[in-house]
Amino acid sequence: MMKPSSPKYPGVRVTCNGNTLVAKHVESRITEGGVFYPITPSTEGGELYQQSFAQGELDVWGNQKIAIETEGEHAAQGGATALAVTGRRVVNFTSGQGLAYAMEQYYHAPGKCSTMVLEVGARALTKHALNVHCGHDDIYAALDTGWTILFAKDAQQAADQAIILRKVNELALNPGMNVQDGMLTTHSERAWAMPESEFLREFLGDPREEIECPTEAQKELFGPVRRRVPAMMDLKNPLLIGPVQNQEHHMNGVVARRNNWNEPILQFLEETYAEFAELTGRSYGLIDQYDCEDADTVFVSLGCSAENIEEACDYLREQRGARAGSIHVNVIRPFPETAIVEALRGKKNVIILERTDEGMAGDNPLGRDIRVALTKAAEAHREGVGMVGAISPDEMPRLFNGSYGIGSRDFRPEHILGAYEFATGTAARKDGKTAADGVNYFTLGVDHPYAVISRDTPSLLPEGAIAARFHSIGGWGMITTGKNLGEIVGEF
Repeated sequence: MMKPSSPKYPGVRVTCNGNTLVAKHVESRITEGGVFYPITPSTEGGELYQQSFAQGELDVWGNQKIAIETEGEHAAQGGATALAVTGRRVVNFTSGQGLAYAMEQYYHAPGKCSTMVLEVGARALTKHALNVHCGHDDIYAALDTGWTILFAKDAQQAADQAIILRKVNELALNPGMNVQDGMLTTHSERAWAMPESEFLREFLGDPREEIECPTEAQKELFGPVRRRVPAMMDLKNPLLIGPVQNQEHHMNGVVARRNNWNEPILQFLEETYAEFAELTGRSYGLIDQYDCEDADTVFVSLGCSAENIEEACDYLREQRGARAGSIHVNVIRPFPETAIVEALRGKKNVIILERTDEGMAGDNPLGRDIRVALTKAAEAHREGVGMVGAISPDEMPRLFNGSYGIGSRDFRPEHILGAYEFATGTAARKDGKTAADGVNYFTLGVDHPYAVISRDTPSLLPEGAIAARFHSIGGWGMITTGKNLGEIVGEF
């Protein structure tokens, strides 16, 4: 997508971390309620929202807000859903175990037409030990809850997608999760573009104004027009939502969501991404592709590792003449199968890197979704018809799956290069097995029989950059010191 040369709303420069950009500069300015419980690394989001409430700040339409810290994440999500269905714009902030604790509350929110946004700082779950740093276990656990889920590779995208997701939720009448990497993005201090108040008013619109119902199902429920954020619980217009249903009724509603509510969401996303790009000059989409046009080997990832991978692809092209590219998946629910198939068509190797390890599954979660999409494309070629574009056998890539960065384990250039070397058949895992042996799984950054690593250890930092590593017991002093120094340097 071409970016406008001089967008109407380019943003206002600020230096802050991801939590601040999302909570202070977006959510506290567009919502009427925050219901949350503190959990690292999303605690700061609720704190900033509480501060905005305590200071009496209004949203950009002049509406008052409410901030509620509950007794736990389960209660927070229940309260957030309840507030949302009264017709208010609502946000919740959570991570890791908090997301898992509230899991029961996610399933019923779509059926109540909640339009709320859950801001997630993705964090490793306690699989064998406690870790409060980045992993994607928590968000993967929520993939089947019926929520729209977007993933950002930096804080700018997290803030922008918070706005985009809000608009899509209100068109689709479905809740959504907006995900950034815990600690690595939530606490990373950099210079960003804060959205202008005029832009927020124009792009989102007042929650109380009436809009045309965008789907036939909504027209049947509301009539030709409805409130932008419907009050599903309204004493003046009572509705029955969330009843107990037995065998003859429950399945009707479950399967009706597929065609009436879920299937329009990808189109809403594409249209909203395009509108956002036109107004701001910041262009996203269902997926983001970097140097993929001529690539024969591409990486696929979620989150801030995509920036590292893009630098490594530049290095591979410049130093080895390799045709390497990178794909970041911005939308993981609904999974954009058609976009994925078209991006991977004709590639030789696809290296899917994930911040988790589900050793009892056939592949890790993103790998499973990609494999399903490609299988559908192969079936479409065989049958001559299908819901995704057909892929012939000679266009079908080989898939490799790697685990990396779990609990924010170091993710270095030699790991990315090692993954490339393994997939292209020039290096083996530590156990001696290669791609020629039929294995497609590897791990990065740990001493393990399945580990791969390159002998090439370049620095991919920008020229003139300085890298520093902080060491501390517990981590609290290191985090605060690093954030403060980053903000000082950024402002300077």
